[in-house]
Amino acid sequence: MKVLITGAFGNVGRSAVTAVLENNDSVRILEAPTRHNLALSRTCAQGCEVLFGDVRDPEAAARAVHGVDAICHLAALIPPAADRNPELTWSVNVGGTQNLINAALKEPKPPRFILASSISIYGDRVRDFWIRTTDQLKANDDDEYGKTKIEIERLLRGSGLPFVILRLSYIVWKKKLQCDPIMFRMPPATKLEVCHTEDTGRAFANAVHADNALGRTFNIGGGPSCRTTYRDYLDRMFGLFGLKNSRALPDSVFAKGGFHCGWYADSDEAESVLHFQRKTIEDYYSEVKQETAARRFFARLVRPLALSGLKSASPYWVHGGRKTALQS
Repeated sequence: MKVLITGAFGNVGRSAVTAVLENNDSVRILEAPTRHNLALSRTCAQGCEVLFGDVRDPEAAARAVHGVDAICHLAALIPPAADRNPELTWSVNVGGTQNLINAALKEPKPPRFILASSISIYGDRVRDFWIRTTDQLKANDDDEYGKTKIEIERLLRGSGLPFVILRLSYIVWKKKLQCDPIMFRMPPATKLEVCHTEDTGRAFANAVHADNALGRTFNIGGGPSCRTTYRDYLDRMFGLFGLKNSRALPDSVFAKGGFHCGWYADSDEAESVLHFQRKTIEDYYSEVKQETAARRFFARLVRPLALSGLKSASPYWVHGGRKTALQS
């Protein structure tokens, strides 16, 4: 089968490319013609057909969709960029998806459409942390990304195309370890059910062939072996970076609500159909430990300075009426 993958040079996109190729399917990639993507095409697209174009361009979408058997649609503007430019976010996420749907409907045999949705569509679940696909969809008021995902799901369901919707949880990847600018927006008590990027890519690849997945929506998480809290996750990650733990960052430097994430009460349903879960959160920590070995020693030497910088970067940390750095 020939599979179109949009957003193929992102975190999950790369894993999806690998998994689709491992299933002996062929891959066509549609990516924006940026300098970064042009460079990645030389290393991340071996054995793939690569088309450069913008999903907001109906002609580019039509060229990409023509002749494929399935579409794995991962291209999207994500936070924090999505929050800074809502108009662009709706244009890329919703307008781009509509272009792909329109192009697919014009094909003699419309392809299967596998959509990357998000746990963000459930909104703040800090207290009510068990999540099912049947739960109400209500993105947080300031979450343009989550709102676009709700709208995209609506468009796809009403299109008449054969579809599968995958609502992704917190996706982890050993190559994405830089400080996330939205790290302070998640309350420390938040429940996390991570999913390894390789497992997530495998879910997309297997959805291409799983006829019993058609017309269904799945919560894509790693299952019980991948559940933790955000505070415990930070403690482990800080330790792996040589920063001991996250306790130098009090709860006051984090938001008290208004984010998303939780534990999927029905991630076993996705596994029973898509057979993608192979990695535990401990597997991920082991990968991070190897990835950070060279920098761990030096991080220990500058630990007070590093923690001070992190704390002062929080938009929620206020002392004496103003933001202040960590006192050593």
